[in-house]
Amino acid sequence: MVLKGKLLHMAASTGLVAVIVFAGNLFGAETVDFESAAFAYTPSPFKVKQAKKMGIPAEVKTEPGVSLTGFLTRPAGDGPRAAVVLLHSCAGISEHEEMWSERLASWGYVVLSVDSFTPRGFDYVCDGRSGGGATTTPWHRALDAYGAKQYLSTLAFVDPERIAVMGLSHGGMTVLETIKQSTSNGLTMKPFQAAIAFYPLCSTPEPINTPTLILSGSEDSWTPAELCAEYVEKLQPQHEVTLQVFTGAYHAFDHPGIDTIDAGYIIRSSPQAAARASQMAREFLQEWL
Repeated sequence: MVLKGKLLHMAASTGLVAVIVFAGNLFGAETVDFESAAFAYTPSPFKVKQAKKMGIPAEVKTEPGVSLTGFLTRPAGDGPRAAVVLLHSCAGISEHEEMWSERLASWGYVVLSVDSFTPRGFDYVCDGRSGGGATTTPWHRALDAYGAKQYLSTLAFVDPERIAVMGLSHGGMTVLETIKQSTSNGLTMKPFQAAIAFYPLCSTPEPINTPTLILSGSEDSWTPAELCAEYVEKLQPQHEVTLQVFTGAYHAFDHPGIDTIDAGYIIRSSPQAAARASQMAREFLQEWL
């Protein structure tokens, strides 16, 4: 059951084993090409008036589409299926995304894991550097998510009315950009049916239009759970948002076997939190898709 604006806690142990390194394409997935959504947003007369009162120019955003690559994983069986757009972390596509793609497919979902980095000429932005002269903010990646949604909607084996978005870390931040009303309105596209953000960096909230589950760890100093608690509290009561904080869990708690330091932050798996998060994600998707 989704609880609006609730902050939940649970105990979680931590594990200490070797780091898993990704060494190839997602196993069993089909490589597909598609375009990110092109964005052209003109502020409404009301927003123009408000901007003038504040003495600032009204914001006009334009962004052309980008050619992207993704990995498509299909569940067994026929018939139109619900689908999930999967967004990777600041470290790019890894075995972490492969694990989630296979898990989601085993639950019966078509999964499109989006590679936002390689087509732009880089593979790692955890230190804040993009590289290659390209830009890849969560806002830009939100356009990737909608491009993936658009692509999935053209496939005969996908139900276009039942598509969710899920992201990890930087991908979780992208989810929070994706669910904003301003994003879908600017694209004039129907929003996602459900959204799951794993340990995102939560910022100032804006009105959203998608039921959302946020999963975070109490010991995460990279993307602190406290910021997500503030985010949930500031959203209007009508928004369907649940924040689950796992006590004792660090960043990337659902990444099997990882225990390292990245960009100066502890990255550590927590099997108990991972198992509970997986169960909550499955129940959330079942409820909203």
